[in-house]
Amino acid sequence: MLPLTADSPKPLLPVGPWTLVEHQITALRALGVDRVVLSTGYRHEDFDVLVQRLRATGMELVTVVEETPLGTGGGLREALKALPDAAAVVVLNGDLLSGHDLAAQVAMLRAASGETTGIVHVREVEDARAYGSVVADDDGRITAFVEKSASPPSLTVNAGTYVVRPELVDDIARDGEVSLEKEVFPALVERGALRAYRESAYFLDVGSPAALVTANRDLLLAPWPGAAPAPRGPSLVLPGAAVDPSAVLTGGTVVHPGAVIGAGARLESALVLAGAHLDAHCQVLRSVIGRRAHVGADVVVTDDALGTEEARTAVAG
Repeated sequence: MLPLTADSPKPLLPVGPWTLVEHQITALRALGVDRVVLSTGYRHEDFDVLVQRLRATGMELVTVVEETPLGTGGGLREALKALPDAAAVVVLNGDLLSGHDLAAQVAMLRAASGETTGIVHVREVEDARAYGSVVADDDGRITAFVEKSASPPSLTVNAGTYVVRPELVDDIARDGEVSLEKEVFPALVERGALRAYRESAYFLDVGSPAALVTANRDLLLAPWPGAAPAPRGPSLVLPGAAVDPSAVLTGGTVVHPGAVIGAGARLESALVLAGAHLDAHCQVLRSVIGRRAHVGADVVVTDDALGTEEARTAVAG
């Protein structure tokens, strides 16, 4: 996600008027979740404003800071310690947007026998090499959980949302860094404690600037179930931005406060972050313009990302 994450944690990057993590919290609130644990590490202090804002709305929000990386399993272990009395725990990756029926996934765990420790959302893909693969029997019991490989055993993949019982913490007893997918889940598979919830709904791994552009475009043009509310249309100009009336904004373009868009500029599926300055007649296509970045007059930026205060200007003569 560089250069966008050079000075921002990925979950705090914007999708429409909200951060990535706020879309996830909106979906959890709709589900009736009454306590959220936010596990942070890189630039954890950047979450403070968001945490205070959410707490002001009445949300019970706990933060867990990883002073050293704990891996997906170690991070979940520390979060589960803050949820000892939960009947079920929803586990979301901070860079994932999903429109699947989360309530149905939770209901599946509640209906399962006590031997089932977790429910994994899985989906079908044409090429599974970029994902962790899952093999499940006709009853939904997962019989193999394989991380990314050149020869995946199935086209069913791990979609990154889990619903687990809080007792899972006992299966992550080892201190330090632990991988949920490589260490914990395979052990659960061996004793038949992991089941698959199948649904091929909207799914986006926001792991690149191009994916962030896609997320913003989708929010405005065809929002997924569970997305935080935002105005629909070809563009969204947030309060505090200045856009010249002759500029053309299409394709799910989002312009953040303090940004300035010059005369005759053309933006298509663009994300312009706070304080950026786009000069007259420039073109920004399927790209992210970072905070306080500058695009010069007549410059064309295509399928790219500018970091904070980066400049892209025309080369003289």
